Amino acid sequence: MKSKTLLIVLALVCLIGSISMVAAVQVTKIGDGRDPAIYNSKVTWADLSGVIHLFDLSTKKDTKLSSSAASHPDIYGNKMVWFDKGSGVPRITIYDIPSGSKTFLTKDISADSVPHIYGTRIVWGANGGVYLRDMSTSTQSKIAEGGDTDIYNSKVVYVTDKETNADMPTIRMYDVNTKAKTTILTGDHSQPHIYNTKIIWSDFYTRLGWIQMYDTSSKVEIDVTSNNDENSLPETPYIDAGCDTGTHSCIDGDKIVYSKSGSDQFGRAGVHVYNITSKQSSAVYNYPDGTFTTPEISGKNVVWGMSDDSNDTGIYTCSVPATPTVEFYANSTSGTAPLRMKFTGLTSGSPASYKWIFESSTSSDYYSTHPVTAVHTFKKPGTYTVSCTVTNEVGSIIVTKNSNYSGYS
Repeated sequence: MKSKTLLIVLALVCLIGSISMVAAVQVTKIGDGRDPAIYNSKVTWADLSGVIHLFDLSTKKDTKLSSSAASHPDIYGNKMVWFDKGSGVPRITIYDIPSGSKTFLTKDISADSVPHIYGTRIVWGANGGVYLRDMSTSTQSKIAEGGDTDIYNSKVVYVTDKETNADMPTIRMYDVNTKAKTTILTGDHSQPHIYNTKIIWSDFYTRLGWIQMYDTSSKVEIDVTSNNDENSLPETPYIDAGCDTGTHSCIDGDKIVYSKSGSDQFGRAGVHVYNITSKQSSAVYNYPDGTFTTPEISGKNVVWGMSDDSNDTGIYTCSVPATPTVEFYANSTSGTAPLRMKFTGLTSGSPASYKWIFESSTSSDYYSTHPVTAVHTFKKPGTYTVSCTVTNEVGSIIVTKNSNYSGYS
């Protein structure tokens, strides 16, 4: 006599993310000034007298660093950089946080140089050129023609109208290790930023621009925010932010923060965050139309100030809840019916609820609200699809696993 065997093979076949509007966040004013930058829990900015501040979000300690005409600070790890003209000569200051020591760069610095730092490397633009300083070797060189720079690891992105035959500005990427240059995009684009394999920029063909992203690994380009005017509908369901978004943006991990200066059917003016995984945007904080903010992000921490012509000089910060994630495994993949199986989930983002679906909607045991570990008995032989949905204040993520075959033995 043949025994009936339940066969269920779990192979990850899809990951579907659905994110709702970010819940109300606690916004805190931590100081006054312009040009905030953030790394983990450390925030830096220049106040209106040109003094650099270093604020620790964990301890709430605000440290003032001696300077008189500083602007555009950036921070990575235990190093800070900023532009300074207090001495009468344009220079870039390198500040070591643990020791409090300063080093000054005066070669190849112009009045509009804005430094960016990653690891031991600093990049900036000056007099039509892009310059790279490696603090570990104390070497400095001109790596490209252009400006509007950013750096991540060994990759530098910049804007140039000299290195190509194009009539419009071109975003290019420079590899520090190989010295190779790659053209990312040609057109009326600016403000490129890079994180890992992803590059974002602002496109100013329409109104105040919209944000686009290119993945150098997958070679895929997407619109982060819509290029339609306020009377149009989005081209695709996930483009939901409107055009007035290109004035300031930043990327870190799977999130992009940006300033939206106009209200339309895509959302109100203010600070917004775009989740790359879910392809949806949410408002972090709303402002009146015409307000230009300067948001930056590191992990779950967001910081922003206002544009130079604003009467509001506040530096504000908040923590954005993390998107939940889930992965699950079964203690077996097949057996004789009835088969009792244990499913163990691994989650992040502190989910508040879990929903398991073990069998079809016609089953009496269609779904269960078990916690992250669930036990289910499959009473009949066959092949089953199992899914787990986890939800927190940001939204929901669904992971579904199934099998491509079934049978008896």
